[in-house]
Amino acid sequence: MIDMQATINNISGTKIRDGRMIWHLFTDMGNQFVTSFDVFPPARVVEKAENNMVAVMKVPKLNPGESFSPTVVLRIDTTTRDWLIEPQPLSESEMKRMRGTLTRMHPYWETEDALVQDISQSIAERSNNDESYSRLAYEIVRNTVKLRTHLDHRRGAADAARSKEGDCDEFADLFVALNRAVGIPARRVVGHFYRSEEPEPHAWSEVYLQRLGWVPVDPALGSYGTLNEYYFSRIREGLVSERPTIQLKWNSSGAARRGDSVSIEEEVKMSVLRNGEY
Repeated sequence: MIDMQATINNISGTKIRDGRMIWHLFTDMGNQFVTSFDVFPPARVVEKAENNMVAVMKVPKLNPGESFSPTVVLRIDTTTRDWLIEPQPLSESEMKRMRGTLTRMHPYWETEDALVQDISQSIAERSNNDESYSRLAYEIVRNTVKLRTHLDHRRGAADAARSKEGDCDEFADLFVALNRAVGIPARRVVGHFYRSEEPEPHAWSEVYLQRLGWVPVDPALGSYGTLNEYYFSRIREGLVSERPTIQLKWNSSGAARRGDSVSIEEEVKMSVLRNGEY
């Protein structure tokens, strides 16, 4: 069971109105199956780009100092899955489409950076197909980048290649950029990893391989082709390199137009239910 609470605080000196909130809840993944969800206050839950499920809700008028705190409860079944033992027949047209849309350069995925290019060419010289390339890219990211925690901002692939350090974001971004640099479709997944009741925000990757389809890869935690039951997948990012967990739009005047007019907080808790518990 996953409990999520968002808090929108009006910290401006004027009223905000006509608010509209888009809240990313979950995305489809082969190791998790959403059995039910409840949103309060009631909201429209729809599927957006890249199979991302979001709640779209109205935000009431908020006077200065007032807050709005919607909640979501998800019930999901999770399991450990190995994608490498389940080949999928893929057409050439599908592969061509993926290469056309999911190999482009985006912020944080600097595929044309000189060092990223050097590393990718070195990997290409030692591999003979997309799968062997992606495995070598995984090993290089895993073994050369030192894992840090609680960095204050996302740094991207080029920085990770130079500094050789980063948190899960940098591990995922560098892996994505190295694959895209040679035309292999890759994207990022954002979610949580369950260690306690308050799960850790986490990011990993997916790479698109000819006979396997989308394969999850987590260089930060040392996993290629498998996800266990402790992963909770929320947002896919491939067509763009960043999708905020919560997006908020509103109308106002004066100070409320500035970026410091609202604060957005989110709390996520997870608990394990035995079969039959609700």
